[in-house]
Amino acid sequence: MIGTIFWFALLAACLSIEVLSRLRPPSAATLVQTCDMIATKVLGRCALLFFWAFVGLHLFTRYTLPGH
Repeated sequence: MIGTIFWFALLAACLSIEVLSRLRPPSAATLVQTCDMIATKVLGRCALLFFWAFVGLHLFTRYTLPGH
């Protein structure tokens, strides 16, 4: 239950930062700009891949496997 609340809170925070960055462009970078900046280097691409796999695996495990 706490893990689900954490994921929803993280999603809400990311969405609110994205909305703020689109409403006031110089205040913060959008998600696309941030990912583009990180993905310019090979290490950044690897970090994005591992982050994506980590989050995907944990969401898959939590919401699709019985008993978790």
